[in-house]
Amino acid sequence: MISHQTGPSITFPDRISAENDAEQLHNACKLLSTDEETITKILGHRNLQQRYQIRETFHRRYKKDLVHVLCSATKGDYESLIKTLFRGSIQILAHDLYKGLKKPDIVNEIICCCNNNEIIMLKKAYQEVLQEEEPKKASQRTLETDIIKETKPPYEQLLVALLQGKRDEDPFELVEEAIRTRSTSRLINRSQVEKDVEDLYYAGEKRAGKGDSETFIKILTKRSKYHVKEIWDVYLSKYHSTIVEVISKKFSEPFRSGLNTMSVSLSIDIYYLYLSISVAQIIK
Repeated sequence: MISHQTGPSITFPDRISAENDAEQLHNACKLLSTDEETITKILGHRNLQQRYQIRETFHRRYKKDLVHVLCSATKGDYESLIKTLFRGSIQILAHDLYKGLKKPDIVNEIICCCNNNEIIMLKKAYQEVLQEEEPKKASQRTLETDIIKETKPPYEQLLVALLQGKRDEDPFELVEEAIRTRSTSRLINRSQVEKDVEDLYYAGEKRAGKGDSETFIKILTKRSKYHVKEIWDVYLSKYHSTIVEVISKKFSEPFRSGLNTMSVSLSIDIYYLYLSISVAQIIK
């Protein structure tokens, strides 16, 4: 049997017997003292899909939810670990968000780094967390309502704008063309870039006192990542300062960190396209 290495010491088999695993887990929870060693041996060496398979088999055989049974038989950190083992990556982020809504660094690292599709999945997963943690109130709450409750403008407005998931997205064929032709010209509307750069200048550096947060939110949360990259370059060339510097001077926390986290996330995505273009140029 071949095993795959997924980390320094964790492996999982290609094939499992969900029936056998379900039975062993059932027996491990029947003892006066829960057999956590058996639980760890099984669940710790199964991938997420296999754990789902075991959960379905357990429910079919015993008419009970495996996670609920395991959590009832365990406590504290081990119970939390059990729940985490049955969550996918988006579900884990949604749960972290639920627990950390009062912490801007957690909120920024999750919401400000998601693309449109990830935002859709995150909102759905958050609703599932609410149903799990606070079932009586879940129908009256959403990620947006919780964000509005826990934050204040302009930070609130930034997060709500991102949760709308309406950032312009470049057609896949144009991205492929950019790599093939070694040019991003068709990904970018030059006249719109010039207008956005001017609007940001007058909303930031040129404006007395604090910056105009609405303009920064409207542009930086809606334009495509390649368009935003061009804004940065043109702004630097025209006004000899970076967008990040303007944000840092004109806005306070946590809005400032939210904008900058989003900017860094976009720049990482853009890096891979430009890396592909550079590789194509070298090969040619």
